[in-house]
Amino acid sequence: MNKTKTWKIGEECIGGIIQIKVSEGTYFPQGTTIKVLVKEWKSGEVIHSDIFGRHNERSLEFYLHDMTTSYYASKIMDWVKENAFTHNILVTMEGRN
Repeated sequence: MNKTKTWKIGEECIGGIIQIKVSEGTYFPQGTTIKVLVKEWKSGEVIHSDIFGRHNERSLEFYLHDMTTSYYASKIMDWVKENAFTHNILVTMEGRN
C-alpha cells in the first residue's frame, strides 16, 4: 500500500504545501510509515521533512501543528488515520496486554 496526498494550503502553512506519503515497510522493516514533506509554494523545494511510524501518532500531530494551523493539522491527521493507522492494531509496547 502506497498512498500520497498533497495539500496546497498557502499562507496558513510554512512554505504553503504539505505532502504526505504513506507506505508499508519502506523506512521501517515492519509496519506503516508516514513521510511528511513541507514544500515551498513557488519552487516546490522541500524545506522541512520527517518520517513517522505508527507508534508516533502524537509526534506526527504535534509536527503538523508546528507546520500549519490546527484546522489543517486536524484535516491532514484525519486523512492519515483513515489511510495509515486503520490497517493494523496500534501496539506501543511489545509483550504488554
